[in-house]
Amino acid sequence: MANNKNYDLDTSPIGRLIIQMTTPVMIAGLLTTTYGFVDMIFASRLGGVQVASIAFVSPLFMMLRSTVRGIAKGGVSVIAKLIGQKDFEQSAAYATQLRIIIISFAVFFSIAGVIFSYPLLKALQISGPLFDQSLIYTRIMFFSLPASAIVGLYMTLFMSQGKMNITSQISFLGLGCNIVLNSISVFVLNLGIDGLAYATIITQYIQAIVIVFLYHRETHEFNISWQSNPVFPVNAVRWHLLKVGTPLSFSLASTSVGILVINVIIAPMGYEVVAAFAIGNRINSLMFMPMKQMGSGIVPLIAHNWGAGALARARTTIKLSLSYALILGVLAGIFIQIVKWPLGSFLTNGESIIFDHVINYVGLVGWTVIAWTLFHMLQSIFEGFQKTSFTFWTNLFRLWGIRIPGVILLSYFFPSIEEYAVWYTMFWSNI
Repeated sequence: MANNKNYDLDTSPIGRLIIQMTTPVMIAGLLTTTYGFVDMIFASRLGGVQVASIAFVSPLFMMLRSTVRGIAKGGVSVIAKLIGQKDFEQSAAYATQLRIIIISFAVFFSIAGVIFSYPLLKALQISGPLFDQSLIYTRIMFFSLPASAIVGLYMTLFMSQGKMNITSQISFLGLGCNIVLNSISVFVLNLGIDGLAYATIITQYIQAIVIVFLYHRETHEFNISWQSNPVFPVNAVRWHLLKVGTPLSFSLASTSVGILVINVIIAPMGYEVVAAFAIGNRINSLMFMPMKQMGSGIVPLIAHNWGAGALARARTTIKLSLSYALILGVLAGIFIQIVKWPLGSFLTNGESIIFDHVINYVGLVGWTVIAWTLFHMLQSIFEGFQKTSFTFWTNLFRLWGIRIPGVILLSYFFPSIEEYAVWYTMFWSNI
């Protein structure tokens, strides 16, 4: 696996840099989505309840991972700016504290989650087989959080230096391991939903070990250690990282919380609707996730040029990246509408009710990937300048000002539309 970049953030043409830096993270986003697809495919072989169970609790883990990765994502712009200023000693100080913060959060969430899994699921008011399967999956999956955090941390350290290829390489590794391990657990060992959870845990720890090895075998623009640099006050460094990263954490986590709340609302409609919502989101995410990740590729480019005082290059980056986002967003919308039929049929495994729900949902919401792409590119531009509160407030409004109230109000005043209360609200909140 080669991680050394073959371009210069200070001098290479902006148009080429945008493609070189966004393509690996877009591929990683696609592979991450495919990873979720693999879990959904194997879960569908076990039954609709297993699909609904994984779909129901997945937002919980997405929320916790997002809380940790938001801080890491904020660290990209901070460290990249310092590198642009050629302040490598301070970059090292920030990277060191970033590692301590992220691992501490992840270990805390993991321990607390294992202890409180049962009361947590009870509080979400689910019962019967859905509760039983969700509890099995949840208790096991909490052990994966430290590995996930380590992968996100080292991705950050690579990306802050413009070394983007590692994102797609580690994602390829994860996808391959997940397919093999899921196949063994379901078809060889005849395990149930617990086998899918164990496969995910083993995969993530393999990814963590590999990315740590790859990082520490290379020479980087700054060093990272476990000891604080007395030149840079620890509290000041941590406060800066949390100030930039916390809005991103809340923003990313709030999306998952919103999905979890919607799952709670639609659970009384039957597991078919819960499963369809999950499958529909998986199909949409084939393009939604790469388009979202595309913006991550320009954050270090903008931050680096900002730190270097090359504001003309930063402006050019903004203009070209928005044009790029619009073109790819339109193509992504067309692609989703083409693949919804074969993928919907395969993932629903012959359950016609779930299939109908999936086609209706994707047919409506899939087109919003155009607006979604521009939205996340704009957010990334702000993040490059460490204006992460923009991301927080826009996501807060989208989810808690439109999406959740919309589902509740439509369900209450127009009960006859049933699951379309969710479909319509998802459409308008994305637009």
